[in-house]
Amino acid sequence: MHSHHSHSGDYVAHGVDPLEDIVAQVVKMKFHTYCLTEHMPRIDEKFVYPEEMEGVENSSEAIDRLKTNFEKYLAHAKTIKNRPNEFGTKFLIGIEVESCDQNHIDFAKKFIAQNAETIQFCVGSVHHVNKIPIDFDQENWDRSLAASGNNLKKFLIEYYDTQYRMLTALKPLIVGHVDLYKLYLADEMKLDPVTGECGEHGVGVGSFSIMSQWKSVRDALIRNLKFVDSYGGAIEISTSALRKKLKEPYPSKDICKLVEQYCGGRFVLSDDAHAVSHVGTCYDQALRYILDTLTLKEMYYLAENDDNDVFLKSIPIADFKSNVFWKSNYNIEI
Repeated sequence: MHSHHSHSGDYVAHGVDPLEDIVAQVVKMKFHTYCLTEHMPRIDEKFVYPEEMEGVENSSEAIDRLKTNFEKYLAHAKTIKNRPNEFGTKFLIGIEVESCDQNHIDFAKKFIAQNAETIQFCVGSVHHVNKIPIDFDQENWDRSLAASGNNLKKFLIEYYDTQYRMLTALKPLIVGHVDLYKLYLADEMKLDPVTGECGEHGVGVGSFSIMSQWKSVRDALIRNLKFVDSYGGAIEISTSALRKKLKEPYPSKDICKLVEQYCGGRFVLSDDAHAVSHVGTCYDQALRYILDTLTLKEMYYLAENDDNDVFLKSIPIADFKSNVFWKSNYNIEI
């Protein structure tokens, strides 16, 4: 089995457990391939998170520490990748880009090129809309929406426009949690179904189909998916949404159908682990989602050639669902 997106408490402030403990759990669970993808260091002090200020006097020191920690991560990841392990799990070295703003994206492109001997691939994500984090807490999500005039349609178009800027600059092999914005998007929030304005009146988000009813948002996503398809990238199915008690993984079924139509149906699986307890979490639910809801005929994963270059490889769904992982960890035999 595979995961293409993970973090640890060693190198990100919101992580929990040491990287070595997470790696040990990965091997214990008999993963075939597991990708290490700590966050690329941010370069602007205004994007420092509160927990990153612990033990430093100012945000400039926090930025310096992020850079130092990432250098340590790359060295540590190389050690993990190159040493044998009990199950023969393959570890690949990646980086996640948050797309805070255009400067961050531009820096990411240079940074990846400068470290090309170690960094094998990129997970391209969007964590900020209007330069405000959307997955940190409800307060910041609300501020980000307010910066779009409390208009959900405008907010989502800006999300996908930011994603497009990241995609065209970086061409990430893995596109992370495509609908991350739904983390703090409350079903009970009211909006005007035509204009997208949010307020006290209108329809509830939970009863509203964004992708089918807002053509401008759907078209923005389709543009992005077509571009990902043009260079052969894949879309991540992430169980972190299930871990956070959302109804579906990232991305939701309606988006997955667009991926099948406009991006070759290339999906990879990820747990986005930040702790030992997150490794392979909710993978049983993801299996049912893949088999029963999406009825996929194949999955993809990152493989590696003799030159340490990575590429996407397909796996028939029959082989995917019969992997030893499911019996060993969830007592599932299909």
